[in-house]
Amino acid sequence: MSSPVFSVPHVFSVPQAQAAAAQTSATLLPFPLPVLAPQGLPVSPEDTFKLTPSVLRGIIPSDTLLWPQPVFSPTPSPTPPAAEPEIQAFFTQVHTGKLEDVQNNAANPDFQLVKLIDSAQTSLDIAAFEIDSERVTDAILRAAQTRNVGVRIVTDSDYLHEAQIQRLIKAGIPVVDDQRNGLMHNKFIVVDADSERATVWTGSTNLTENCFWKNNNNALQIRSRELAENFTAEFEEMFVQKKFGISSPSVVPHPSVTVGKTTIQTHFAAEGKVAGKVAEALNKAEKSIHFMAFSFTHDAIGQVVAQKFSDKVDVRGVFENVGAGTQYSEYAQLKALGADVKKDGNPAILHHKVFIIDGKTVITGSFNFSDSADKNNDENLLIIESEDLARQYEAEFKQVYAKAR
Repeated sequence: MSSPVFSVPHVFSVPQAQAAAAQTSATLLPFPLPVLAPQGLPVSPEDTFKLTPSVLRGIIPSDTLLWPQPVFSPTPSPTPPAAEPEIQAFFTQVHTGKLEDVQNNAANPDFQLVKLIDSAQTSLDIAAFEIDSERVTDAILRAAQTRNVGVRIVTDSDYLHEAQIQRLIKAGIPVVDDQRNGLMHNKFIVVDADSERATVWTGSTNLTENCFWKNNNNALQIRSRELAENFTAEFEEMFVQKKFGISSPSVVPHPSVTVGKTTIQTHFAAEGKVAGKVAEALNKAEKSIHFMAFSFTHDAIGQVVAQKFSDKVDVRGVFENVGAGTQYSEYAQLKALGADVKKDGNPAILHHKVFIIDGKTVITGSFNFSDSADKNNDENLLIIESEDLARQYEAEFKQVYAKAR
């Protein structure tokens, strides 16, 4: 009896081929999978193959069945991780009130800041009101001692004696303090300023365990060489020129920066008349003004918010409990008008300095809404046009507002 002839094109699987061969005298011929699977895709014994005349003609006898040989393709390269967003906002995870929920929470700003510091390759300029976080200090020392990153620090004289800043000084890291009555109140870091990786960290969060683990705070991480140039210029005024407060030159290389589709204005106090910039932005509000304020005592800013409330703009805000009761706070005035303002419910500190306008503009930084911040301190403030970022800050506002009273 002659061997069976299988016409082509013919579709079969390996088990089908084995069954056919057992019932006939056909031969199972090992056949390399690259021919059966021209794309070189990995296959299993259950896979089905379509054999075409162009593949078989002149190669395989008509009484032969094909037996696909296993071919082990090399493991494909892992898909590279998605690039981090150019703008990231982080909020202290303190809403449960449990310290253990914060200290080991990877979403908390201290973890994120350590990650950023650990990514530094060439330079790390730090303007920090206070540094007492051991976790952050360890990361700074790793950068300087293990990777030879150039680290420079500016801080406030009032906290120069603390243990962690002394560790950094003893390790040979240059530290400049402001040596004056006004505050060097910034909380910003510039990473790898002279590269395409240039990144700015800023916000309300001091580099302290209280600010990271107990207080309501926010931080921004923004990858932008132009923004880094703005903050580097401010840093150089303090670190190199020893110019602080109102004596600091009013130099901002890029007053308005575009990052992706987001526009960012950069302002520095005391030289930049920042309170006027805040009032100007608030005066544009048409629908809503929501705020979280550690200190809100600036009358001109308070007057704009009060007027907007009278104009039927939705005004809601949370004041830090301690400061809200003073004669200087704008709390009493807004409360008397009927605005929806509350005192925070965090047993520690509400440390935000945030306005959210019309669900699309975010104002944040180290700048408290006070005369001292405007006229005496070294501060920074960003005015950011971004609906996406505003949504993130609104989510934080809702959590803070829900616990307020």
